[in-house]
Amino acid sequence: MRPPQHDWRRTHAVVVAVEEYAGGADWELSGPANDAARMVQWLLDRGVPQRQVHLLASPLARNEGLLARFTDVRRSTADRVNVHSVFQDELRNLDVDWLWVYWAGHGVQAGGNRWSLLYPESRTGHPQGVDGENLISLLRTECLPARGVERAVVIIDACRTTLPPREHARALSPDTIATESETNTDRPVFVLRAVAPGEAAKNRSDAGLFTSTLMDALEAGSRDAPQAAPDLDRVWTRVKAGFDRLRAVEGAAQTPTALRRNWTDNDEEYGGRAAPGTPTDGQRLARGRMALLVGAALVDDRAATARVAAGLGVELHDALPCAPDRLDAETLVDWALNRPHGLATLLHLLAPRMAGASEDDRDALRRTSLELDRGHWLLCSEYDALIVLLASQPAETARGFVYAARQEAVGVVIEATEPRDVVDHLEDLSLPVPGVSRLPRLLGAAERAAAAAGDGPYATALRDWSMKCASRLGGSLPEMLGNRRDELTDRAAADAAGGGPHAAGGQVQIRLSPSGPGGRRTYQVWSRGPTGVESVETQDAPVPPADVQLAVDAILTRHGRVHSTLVEFFLEAADLELDVHRWRIGAKDPVERSIGTDFPVVVRCTEYRRPQQQHLWVRRWERVATARTDDLHWLPDDLDSITAAHGCVSAREDAPGVVVPGAAHRREAVFTACLFGGVPVMLWRGGSEIEGEEEELKSVLTNCSLRELPGKLRRIRAECDVDEQLPGGRLALLWDDPGRPLPRRLDLSAP
Repeated sequence: MRPPQHDWRRTHAVVVAVEEYAGGADWELSGPANDAARMVQWLLDRGVPQRQVHLLASPLARNEGLLARFTDVRRSTADRVNVHSVFQDELRNLDVDWLWVYWAGHGVQAGGNRWSLLYPESRTGHPQGVDGENLISLLRTECLPARGVERAVVIIDACRTTLPPREHARALSPDTIATESETNTDRPVFVLRAVAPGEAAKNRSDAGLFTSTLMDALEAGSRDAPQAAPDLDRVWTRVKAGFDRLRAVEGAAQTPTALRRNWTDNDEEYGGRAAPGTPTDGQRLARGRMALLVGAALVDDRAATARVAAGLGVELHDALPCAPDRLDAETLVDWALNRPHGLATLLHLLAPRMAGASEDDRDALRRTSLELDRGHWLLCSEYDALIVLLASQPAETARGFVYAARQEAVGVVIEATEPRDVVDHLEDLSLPVPGVSRLPRLLGAAERAAAAAGDGPYATALRDWSMKCASRLGGSLPEMLGNRRDELTDRAAADAAGGGPHAAGGQVQIRLSPSGPGGRRTYQVWSRGPTGVESVETQDAPVPPADVQLAVDAILTRHGRVHSTLVEFFLEAADLELDVHRWRIGAKDPVERSIGTDFPVVVRCTEYRRPQQQHLWVRRWERVATARTDDLHWLPDDLDSITAAHGCVSAREDAPGVVVPGAAHRREAVFTACLFGGVPVMLWRGGSEIEGEEEELKSVLTNCSLRELPGKLRRIRAECDVDEQLPGGRLALLWDDPGRPLPRRLDLSAP
């Protein structure tokens, strides 16, 4: 890809190299300074003036000498302020033909599947970076003058590995440095990336493996014609070939990727792996076998071929790929492979032709189809109908389908949150096998979601969809689906009557007044169950703490069901640190224990909830149904003001809840900000700050359904009841369901 000849003096470059991070020695990365020096030197050798190279570098002290020779280039540190200043402000004034951008340093796959290129400010638990893909998008916005930069090259040598789940949950989203839309869409951009998503960029001999390979290719191309513009297509081919050789010799290796956008009026993505629709050698062989088998089924019957093609066109929503008189088996197979579910649809349309075929022939057709398109067994029309149905529903209904899928696929980790992705996961999870009576989990999830939704149009449409699929698959599946439907409907009715996930034991709600002289309090208690809400006890005269605890013990004896009843303490914000789950019960039993041993105990507080913030509270709580503990937002442990805490909470409005580490004396500000910001779930360790507190919190947050957190915390507290010093004994949980408010305050009889 050789652009028109140009004057290298009309080239500008921004070169970023980050080796030293706030995280200290564990974060040190020796290599980017060497790579940046090699890139800068190559540009200068081509004739780029030094003042048109801006070097943003934070090298290790021992590598400073690698960059010291560039005395006339513009030099800044690579911290966040300078990166934003250069890319958002300085590029606006360029008047050049070509812009080169190079970035080397640490990178991670952050929240929202975004690529975060880390600033030097990053440290363990707090990776901070710029969004790599957004940085590329910036070059097609007004940040580059429309007529001031004709084309751009972007080279990124950084890891794109995923953070550990607990760190991922607390990581800040990367900066979206491009705040404007892409208006200069005609600007050619060529992007070279060291890795594919999820991979690590390797270093060798204090240099990036990707940059070394790339520079070898650039320098080789420049030896014959030093001033010529490089042919980047050829450079990319050499880079890819180099990594292909490494993969053949060393096994698994990183996978560089490239993107060409409108360089020659094209938009193409290059990757080290086979792109979708590009068959491997094995798939080519399987495609040939499939064409022969389809041809055998059609036996050169033009009318049958036309009927199958007509049906396939309807399913694919596509016109014939060729003239009708040129249709043959190979064309049909290629056409079907143009989209997922196309091959399954083709086999379905061929089924009448295969009715008299031998079992061996049918089995060969099926096995070959699995080689080409494993994981897709729905017809195109079935898949489209389900996706359209889910997309037409409110967000909470779609989330209900996701939750139903997780309940149906017991023991399977489903991280996706979008219904389409969950459908794809479930479809791939269990392929229908002829002669094997097993209900596909996708159909089971649809039935479970329908049962939970009730008897409205959405539930009816889901049930119609699943029964049509079962009927097409045949055998005993329709009968199995009917039995499963009856079972799920009965269970959903029982759950609805009992009030939800804690239906078996209901809830006990306890309102405690603020502490008065001597710790005295008033209290009110309600019980929620299948028959509704019942006022259990009201104490309107303040009583000592011991009397409150004895009363709670007696009430739970009468109205609580061990391990099942959810006990909710409604407290003022200043009392959230009250260790109510450690109150003792069982004074009249053989075993005295804490409330948190027998019951899932949570605290609640509505003191700072405001009507104008209600929608935030409700929206976050809706995510609890389908979220996992890894989705909680870990707050920084150094928040020291309500303003700072509120800003941090507001930055992650999609998080269902937060984890609050750090010292106890700072929590009041954090609690206030979280409650005001509509956060319904908070986890923290009560009491004074201790060494290893963060690990104690992490021990709770192993990947599980967020809805299970109150019960999981009860089990942890039970293990710690024998020794209050054991980790986990002081863990506290705010669990604030806006759909289950505290009953209206009663008029107290005392004057």
